[in-house]
Amino acid sequence: MDSPQLGVIGILKEATCIPLKNKKLMLPIILLSTLSSSLLSLSNYVSIYPLLLNFIIKLYVLNQEDPSTPQFFDAIIGIKADAEDFLHIYKVFIVASYLFSLLFIILVVQASAITYSGKELTLEDLLKRIRGSWKAVLVTKIHFTFLYIGYTILSVSLIAVFMLDAEGSGVWIAMGVILGLLARVFYVYLGMVWMVGLVMSVLEDGCWGLEALSRAGEVVKGRRWQGFALATILLVADGVFTGGYGLGMGKSHAQVERVGVTGAVVVIVLQLLKVLSMMVHTVFYCECRGMNHKQGEFTYPKVINSNVTHSDDEAVLQEICVCERGLLLVA
Repeated sequence: MDSPQLGVIGILKEATCIPLKNKKLMLPIILLSTLSSSLLSLSNYVSIYPLLLNFIIKLYVLNQEDPSTPQFFDAIIGIKADAEDFLHIYKVFIVASYLFSLLFIILVVQASAITYSGKELTLEDLLKRIRGSWKAVLVTKIHFTFLYIGYTILSVSLIAVFMLDAEGSGVWIAMGVILGLLARVFYVYLGMVWMVGLVMSVLEDGCWGLEALSRAGEVVKGRRWQGFALATILLVADGVFTGGYGLGMGKSHAQVERVGVTGAVVVIVLQLLKVLSMMVHTVFYCECRGMNHKQGEFTYPKVINSNVTHSDDEAVLQEICVCERGLLLVA
C-alpha cells in the first residue's frame, strides 16, 4: 500500500528529521558545511576589511590634497592598487564559494535522498559518488546562475521603464511596484523549479544542464503550489535573519568585536538554512517523483545511481567548456 503524500508541513518535518535518521552521515556533512562556510566568510572579511579601510583613508587624503601635489597622485595610485587587490580577492572568494557550494549540494542531496529512502550509506561511500556527478551538477549550476542573472536583468529593466516614465504619476509608480512584486513572486516559483532541477542533476544519470532545469517543471507538475509554498517559507526565514541582522546593526552602535560575533552567528544560521533548503527540495523532489510514478508519467528508479557513463562524461565536459567561455564573456 502506497504511503500518503506529504503536505507542506509534512515535507518540512521530514526534511528536519533527516539528520536524526542518520546522524553518522548527516551531522558530519552539516558540521563540515557550516564550518567551511564560516571560515571562508571570515577569511574574506579579514582580507577585504584592511583594503576597504585603506581605500577610505586614501579617498579622504584625495579630498584634502591639492591636485597639483605629489601626495594627490600617490593617493590615486594607491586607490587604483587597492581596487585591483579587492577585485582579485573578490574573484577568489566567488570561485571558492561556488566550488564549496557545489560540493555540499552534492553531499547534502545524495545523503538526504538515501536517508529519506531508508537506505544506509557511509560518509566514505558518499564521497566516492561525488566523482561521478560533480561535472553534471556544475553545468546545471552554471545554467542556473545564467538564468538567474538574465531574469534579474530583464525584470529590473522592465521595472525601470515604468519608474523612469512615471514622472510623478501615481498610476505609473503603482504599476512599477506591482510589476516588481509579480517579478519577485514569479522568481520564487522559478527558483523552486530550478532547485528541483539541481537536485535531479545530482540524483539522475544523464540529466544535467538545461535538460534538468526544464524537466524539473514536469516533475513538479500537480504540486507547483506546494513547491511555491515551501520556497516562500524558506525565503521568509532567510529574510528574517538577514533583515533582522541588518536592521539591528543599523540601529545599534555596537563594538567591532560584537558586530563580528553577531555576523558569524548569522553566517552559521544562514548556512544551516541553505542545508535545510537542499534537504527540503530533495524530499519535495522524491515526493513529486513518487506521485508522478503513480500517475504513470515517469519511471525513475527508486535506488539512485550517480555513476556517469563515458559518453555522458564527454558531453558534460563539452558543456562545461561552453559554460566557461560564457562566464569569461560575462566577466
